[in-house]
Amino acid sequence: MLATADRHYFETMSSLEVGWVVQLWNEWGIQILVLASFTLQVFLLIFGGIRRHSSSSVLMFFLWSAYLLADSTAIYTLGHLSVDGRSDEHQLVAFWAPFLLLHLGGPDNITAYALEDNTLWLRHLQTLAVQVLGAAYVVYTYMASSDADLLLASVSMFVAGLLKYGERIWALKCGNISSIRSSISSRKFKTDPYELLAMGTTEEELLLGAHSQFDICKGVFADIIMLPNPSVLSRSKRRSVIAYLGEDLYKLVEMELSLMYDLLYTKAAVIHTWYGFCIHFVSLFGTATTFVLFQLSVSGSRGSGYSREDVIISYVLLVGALVLEIISACRAVLSTWTCSLLHRRGRAWEWPLHVITSFSRRVHPASRRLWSGSIGQYNLFHLCARNGNEVGSRAAARLGLHDWWNTVHFSGEFSRSSTSSFSIQDIKRLVLEALQNKERALQFKDTDLNSRGSFVLKSLGAYEGFARWSVNIDFDESILVWHIATEVYVRRSRARHAGELAEATEVISNYMMFLLVAKPNMLPGAARHNIHLASCEQIEAHCGRMGLGDKGNPMAASPVSWNPYSILRELLHNDGPSCSSIPRREKLAEVVWNFSQFALGSVKAPNPHGESIRDSANMYAVLLANELLSIELRWQEERDTLELILGVWVEMLLYAADHCSQESHARQLSNGCEFITIVSLLAHHFKYYSGASRGADDLENNPSMRTLRTWSR
Repeated sequence: MLATADRHYFETMSSLEVGWVVQLWNEWGIQILVLASFTLQVFLLIFGGIRRHSSSSVLMFFLWSAYLLADSTAIYTLGHLSVDGRSDEHQLVAFWAPFLLLHLGGPDNITAYALEDNTLWLRHLQTLAVQVLGAAYVVYTYMASSDADLLLASVSMFVAGLLKYGERIWALKCGNISSIRSSISSRKFKTDPYELLAMGTTEEELLLGAHSQFDICKGVFADIIMLPNPSVLSRSKRRSVIAYLGEDLYKLVEMELSLMYDLLYTKAAVIHTWYGFCIHFVSLFGTATTFVLFQLSVSGSRGSGYSREDVIISYVLLVGALVLEIISACRAVLSTWTCSLLHRRGRAWEWPLHVITSFSRRVHPASRRLWSGSIGQYNLFHLCARNGNEVGSRAAARLGLHDWWNTVHFSGEFSRSSTSSFSIQDIKRLVLEALQNKERALQFKDTDLNSRGSFVLKSLGAYEGFARWSVNIDFDESILVWHIATEVYVRRSRARHAGELAEATEVISNYMMFLLVAKPNMLPGAARHNIHLASCEQIEAHCGRMGLGDKGNPMAASPVSWNPYSILRELLHNDGPSCSSIPRREKLAEVVWNFSQFALGSVKAPNPHGESIRDSANMYAVLLANELLSIELRWQEERDTLELILGVWVEMLLYAADHCSQESHARQLSNGCEFITIVSLLAHHFKYYSGASRGADDLENNPSMRTLRTWSR
């Protein structure tokens, strides 16, 4: 009896709670939805541009959720208003319909979340037509009988919302790759590579230079190869742009990529045009007019009949819309896009340019356009040395997410803030030197753009045996084999290696492995992100076959820690290669080496066009490491073998950057940008500037080459 009474009591209380929630929703649902729509707009305005520098999964999830909810909430609320937009108690509800159009227009700093949003601009255009008709229906049906001030306020906000929504659709269309391609093909290409020589190398001056050279970047992403306009090549200006900029060329490229992010994922393509400025002016004027007219309506004879809560919500929407429009207008006017536009107009616009520049420099816009400076890291031996007894690993295995957990949890990064003596700047310098060496070799026809390690091997006299085939097999297999071989060689080598050289080799090796495992779409060809799993399983099997005890077994699982703090730290902390235990990795390298020794004399080099070697990658990697050790003995103290290995890795990075699809590069701009994308654009600038310097005489003397030369790759 007591149990039955308790159950009946809880059922009654639950039904009362549900009934209260339903009643609250029926009475205040529209108000909640409208405020939620406005809150999402504020969230997107504040955090929409942060993904330019960050690839945080947590941030991406919240931003993605807000982006989708912002549209769906506004559309649902507008549909609800078209069915029941006014009551005697809530007469101002229909007045909010035009605000939802304004919300559908979205903030200026995020129009597309993914690249596909730009290609679906026609679908958004259809949505615009439906929602505009819905808002017009609400205003006509429920506001026609209102007082004149409130009706005019609704019409004024309706016009502003329509323009902002149309601006967003037009920005999506302009951000489409095909639109960028057609805009380049339809006009004459006038980028002057020597214009940079007239500018300084401060960050603000480099940003203006990035705007002046932005057509090169757009050509790269549109997959169009461009040669300089012959009219800009003069004998008096044949100084090397590359030598002038030096490592500042990286800053120039990073700023150009930031501008490309604006073009693809924000309203920049529309805002910084004459009709874009007109839209901003009309929208701001319409919002301010709506605010004034609403105040007149509230203070009039009918104002006393409005719900106090609805009046407060209306003021929140009005003040919020006005503040957002003012922020948007200030950002547009004070933007470096506007500075670049005025700079190209000539001396007549020097005064407004000086005023805008003096304001914008106080917030350092150039520094905010630079790359965050972090390079992903993933090490196969670190993965194999993981603790399989961790709560996260066991839970992921139960849920079938083991591969995903290993990719996310065991990836790390080498960043600008690393405490090591080796820095991101050293990586940049190595790539810059490799590009210069390759450019010089191209002049003498000593290499080609498809070289992915053979140039270094040939130049150092090591292009033979297993080193030769290792750079001619499938690219993903080549990365895996060289990654394992590098790890084994470093652990077996008895030579003294310079600390920075060893660290540089490890960082680039781990970065290429990170791209293979975590971002295979950034590599050319059919890169298989799980190609490394067979090697990892073989290493685990080797440890078992050699009968190592727990004390000597690098794969031995540590006891489970049920400390809540330890569990939480494990789940939230990325256990990247920088956190790994070097002795355990050394032991694993020894295991792989010892287990493969018996086959060194019987295994032959694989056929570059034959079957996959993924199941024998460890064996071939040991063969390659053995050859590298032989080269070390042959060179003795004359040269460090790590220079050869590092050279191969840098050349692989250059090959991957040049042959990765431009669509993959464009997608990555919305996730913090990858170093390989920076290298890709850097290489294209090398081609362009070097072509301008080398080809000046040919272009001047050959009449058939005096026209614009653009062709699809």
